[in-house]
Amino acid sequence: MEISEPSISILFLSKVFTLAPYSLQRNAKGIYIIDKSVPFIFYSSSIILLLVFLTYRGLLYDANSNVPIRMKTATSKIVTALDVSVVVLASVAGVFCGIVGLNTTRELNGRLRKVDETINGFKDVKRERTKALILLIVPMLSITILLGLDIGTWLRKAASMKVHEDDETDMNIKWYIPFYSLYLVLTVLHISFANTTFGLWKRFKGLNRLLRTSFLPHVRVKEPQMTKNPKITTVKANSTVSSSSSLASESYQQNGKTKSLLLKLMAETHESLGKCVKLVSSYYGMAILIILVSCFLHLLATAYFLLIELFSNKDSGYVWLQVMWIIFHALRLLAVVEPCHRLTVESTQTIHIICEIERTIHDSILAEEVKKFWQQLLVYEPRFSACGLCMVDRNILAAMFSGIATYLVILIQFQKTNG
Repeated sequence: MEISEPSISILFLSKVFTLAPYSLQRNAKGIYIIDKSVPFIFYSSSIILLLVFLTYRGLLYDANSNVPIRMKTATSKIVTALDVSVVVLASVAGVFCGIVGLNTTRELNGRLRKVDETINGFKDVKRERTKALILLIVPMLSITILLGLDIGTWLRKAASMKVHEDDETDMNIKWYIPFYSLYLVLTVLHISFANTTFGLWKRFKGLNRLLRTSFLPHVRVKEPQMTKNPKITTVKANSTVSSSSSLASESYQQNGKTKSLLLKLMAETHESLGKCVKLVSSYYGMAILIILVSCFLHLLATAYFLLIELFSNKDSGYVWLQVMWIIFHALRLLAVVEPCHRLTVESTQTIHIICEIERTIHDSILAEEVKKFWQQLLVYEPRFSACGLCMVDRNILAAMFSGIATYLVILIQFQKTNG
């Protein structure tokens, strides 16, 4: 995961919700060092195992109670069990990635720091901090409100389903509270992934803008004012990279040799960003794969329960609640797919910029560096993958929604067969 000054609040939230068992220490130069934290590892492991145990205990309690609330039919039992299991697996995968991903996190943030030293003229730290807070507050507030509405609706339905006065149907709902807590962990995992991928996308965008302003003056854009803020990193500052930032900011005034050095630096930066994409894919790969499966199953299960309610009791409050859940699951699916898609699109723009630069240059030294950069782009394309099983971009949305429609018809047919 990315750990930077603008998004430090996301790190603290991830620590609270068991996803970032790391410790931070600031050295004399103001640089933060990331290290493992044994107390936080114990905290993350114990909390997630306790929530998983209580979640399945609550599932069994509802299935074996005298008046089942969510697990009344064979089909609803299967759908509910899958609904719960994918949330459990995604949350456990997120915690596991945090525990074993210390070295990946160190390398990722070290590379990102060096990239920022090159393109920090395009980074507004204050604005990025505001965006990070919005990215943190809006999803957490939304899921909290949605979970509160869900618990209230199910408590109301449980009260109406009592057969005898001494039936404690509300206990069925209370046993689902650990499951709802896992939803908070899952939401924080989404926030952490979206923050990291959007950060990479912005750096690819900054790199492309720097290439345009340095080598294509006729499309030069206005550069935002550079801000001076401490960076969180695991690597000491490199004076060579720091000096390259000023070289980049004045490159269009330099001779061909200086420009060739800058272009070589840009190629190295692009390669480093590509390795960052691989690091993020390896860090979040298993969790993202399970999240994609969970989005598929949740959209399927929620649509199933919505149709069942429309065909039977027609409780308007419950119907609108299911509609809100469908919107929420669709948005969290987009929170995974859209940042990856934008990053892929922005990274592919680099090759178009290099081709345009190649058509406008006349210096032989610079032309050689352009050719090397172009060859690098041809053989390497930064893209996110979920454990290497599928590429994460917008193409996956059509496959998922068509699959949801197909399996939804099958579930409705089973429901009619079971009465």
